[in-house]
Parts: sequence; structure tokens; C-alpha cells
Amino acid sequence: MKILIVEDNTSFATFLKKRLDKLSFISHIDIISTFKDLKNKLDYDLFIVDFILKDAKGEQINYLFENEKKVIVITNYEKEFLESEFKSYVIDYVIKDEISIDYLVRFIKRFYKNHYINVLVVDDMAFIRNTLNLYLSKIGLNVYLAQNGKEALDILEKEKIDFVISDIEMPIIDGEKFVKEIRKKYSLNELPVVIISATNDKEKLIKLLKIGCNDYLFKPFLKEELIIRINNFLDVYDSFMSVKKKLEIDSLTNVKNRFFLENSLPEMFDLYSKKSIAMLDIDFFKKINDTYGHQYGDKILKDFADIIKKSIRKTDIVIRYGGEEFLVFFPNTLKKEALIALLKIKKKLKENDYKYTFSAGIADEGSNLEEIIELADKRLYKAKSSGRDKIVIE
Repeated sequence: MKILIVEDNTSFATFLKKRLDKLSFISHIDIISTFKDLKNKLDYDLFIVDFILKDAKGEQINYLFENEKKVIVITNYEKEFLESEFKSYVIDYVIKDEISIDYLVRFIKRFYKNHYINVLVVDDMAFIRNTLNLYLSKIGLNVYLAQNGKEALDILEKEKIDFVISDIEMPIIDGEKFVKEIRKKYSLNELPVVIISATNDKEKLIKLLKIGCNDYLFKPFLKEELIIRINNFLDVYDSFMSVKKKLEIDSLTNVKNRFFLENSLPEMFDLYSKKSIAMLDIDFFKKINDTYGHQYGDKILKDFADIIKKSIRKTDIVIRYGGEEFLVFFPNTLKKEALIALLKIKKKLKENDYKYTFSAGIADEGSNLEEIIELADKRLYKAKSSGRDKIVIE
């Protein structure tokens, strides 16, 4: 991201640049001090502009607006700025003090992240849809629009949507039915839903929270309120997902762990009509530990996890099931197709520096995750009890 600071107070501009230089995603920051210098300098992703310059009082903002640029205003003249026409042109504004600069840095972090987030706006009123599209696009979000729940569900089938903002009162499929349909397929964590409503019916709003709405906003809303609320919501959601991601990773092998298996895989499993589970176990692992020590055993575990990951597709998921046992989930895959991936692992192990083998069982039968795991585990036991270094699929 490239940023241009337009500020005639050199010390403040330098202070701001120093703070922003710490953000790794910003590739370049320049400072200029006048409107004259700004002309024809439009090759930036974001402009941080003082409201009053030596040679301009808002004209610089108008110039950038006419060229469809993203602008954040910094000013000591809050009252004058809020009373001006330029307020509606900008993404946001901050006052020139240290606390507000903290907010500005957080805002720019969020602005950068938002470019990778797809939001679906659902409202039967064109004015509301277009207003939300304008505001959300300004803060970097990629916006999809639908005028009712049915249209929105069609978009969810075709596009990767990260969160939803929806009205309650809509034709065809209203907000309540829409949220229920979403929760049949996506959990609160997988697809957050924020309801916007003009209703003061608290019982109705509480009901929506109970059936799977993450939060709500009241109409009418100010642009600044919407932007701050949505950005804060996304920051909290990012923090939650970051913690959840750490909880789901096995610290030794860097693959998924039992927490993921118990909390996330069941919902993912239900999305596919065709799927396979493979259970893999390193042969004579206790003997390896007893002979060479636990540190060497840890190296074997990490090596095995790496080879599994390199032998499967990006859509397949590796889980450390426990000890030296690993589970692999193969979506859209029959057991004979999963067998090909496991044979690849065997081939790579023969060429490997570490010398060890594994046994495995594969299943694609069963009505739920527990049944398929149990069947794959039985086949793994059969492979080990019949001599090891085998893959059993029947």
C-alpha cells in the first residue's frame, strides 16, 4: 500500500509517517505540504490530508474526490470540517492529537485487511443498499448486493462471503428466515451476520440473536457510526479467529489437532456428500522413542506430518489424532481415491532420510463423522495386527 500525507506541519507529518512506517504492508509513504504539490500526484492507495493548508481550505479534498481517491482528513478544526460539504467526501477524519493518531493507525490496518473481505448486503430498499455499498466500499470492503433473502442465498452458494449485513423486513424470505437458512450451513464463527433494523421491538431482536444473528444496528445510522461499528466488529472477529486458529494447531507438527477435530470438522464434514477418512499410525513408534530418545521421536512426527501435507491436496486436512496417529479428511473423495494419496506417502517415505513405515485404514462408509472414523480406525488396527506397513480399505 502507498500513502501520501498532505500536511503543512512538518513535525506532525514526520511523527505520523514514523508511526505508519511500522506497518509492514505499507510499501511507501511520501509527505507534501501544499495543494499545488498534490496536483498530478494521484498514484497512491490512500491520502491523509490536512483540512486547511497554506494554499487551500478543502479544495484539495474536492480534487481528490473528483479523482475518486480514498481520503482521510486530519484537522485541528473539527467544527468547521463537520459543517463543511467535504465531510461526505472522505472515509473518516481524525483530530491532530496522539490519541487520535492511535485510532488512525488502527483504522489504516483495518482498511488494508478489508480489501480481502467480502461482505453481502441484503436490503429490499435500493437507497439503503446503495448507501451501505458506498460506505462499506470506502473502507475497503468488497461489497455484494441482494434485495431479499432468496437472492442473498443464491449469492452465498456462488461466492465466498465473509460476513453478512441484512435487513429484517424483506419480501420472499425475510431476515429471520434468512438467518435460519444461513445457520443450517454456517456456524456463527464461520459466517457472522449483522442485522440492521428500524424496529424497537427488543423481543424480536433478542430472538434474532438466539437463532444466530451476531449483532444488530439500528436504522437510521450515521456514516461514522456504521464505519466504526463494522470495523470494530471485524477487529474483534479477527482476534477471535486468530485465537481459534492457534487453538486448532498442534504445536509440534503444525497440523490441525483434536480441538479442530471436535469443534470445526463436524460442520465441515456435513457439507460434503462424498468424503473419506484415513487413519495413519507410525509403526513401532514406541521402539523409536525408546531406542533413539523422545527428541528424535519428535523429529519423526514432524517429518511424517510434512510428508503427509506434501502428498495431499490443499483441500484435504491433516489432524494429529493423538501420539503418533494422524487423521486425514478427504472431501469429495472415495476411499479408493484416498488410497492413491496414501500410496504417494509410502513412496516418499522410501526416499526419505528417516527410515520408518506406517499402517493405515481408510473408510468412506457411515452416516456421520464418528462412524467413519471408527471404521477407519478398525481397518488401521487390522493393518497393524496383520503385519504393519499396510493400508486396509475393506
